[in-house]
Amino acid sequence: MRFTDQQIRRMADHLLSALVDRGGATLKAGRGVVLARVEEIIRVEMTKEQELDKEVLELMESQLRKAPADIDRQKLFMMIKKKLAEERGIPL
Repeated sequence: MRFTDQQIRRMADHLLSALVDRGGATLKAGRGVVLARVEEIIRVEMTKEQELDKEVLELMESQLRKAPADIDRQKLFMMIKKKLAEERGIPL
């Protein structure tokens, strides 16, 4: 799923606000600096997941050549993605 810059900013702001309001985090730097870092982390993690999706599609295509015609493509995609994510320590 693709997110716009504005959506990522709102997500980061909401996450940071929730952490601070609930006492889960105390800011040692200015809010703007921390917010920019949270946005950067979100973008990096989304990029990792997109790269994982591309790799899963490549693996899936090679597996589909050997699989029966009536196989559920979405289920196969999710199974491969989950397995690769676990192997690489990528949280989904």
